[in-house]
Amino acid sequence: MFPVFSGCFQELQEKNKSLELVSFEEVAVHFTWEEWQDLDDAQRTLYRDVMLETYSSLVSLGHYITKPEMIFKLEQGAEPWIVEETPNLRLSAVQIIDDLIERSHESHDR
Repeated sequence: MFPVFSGCFQELQEKNKSLELVSFEEVAVHFTWEEWQDLDDAQRTLYRDVMLETYSSLVSLGHYITKPEMIFKLEQGAEPWIVEETPNLRLSAVQIIDDLIERSHESHDR
């Protein structure tokens, strides 16, 4: 083999080794309730279209996967955000830091 072609062939083999199948969960984007509220209608529509297209592409490539709950929600027009915590009970980072500082001051005052 010519040296140039040999090098290209080896490079191609190395690239093919790095190609692996991905799951829908590895490429899906998830939003919390708060994040979903920050999206406008156009962004939500784009998200819906991209997630449905991504799932459809994986299935068409031969990935036999159980349909994720997110896809069911999107197909039904429901909001797909995930529940991490109850939105009203979730503390912001600032609130948490303020609480820690206050506790620290209280322990030093004793």
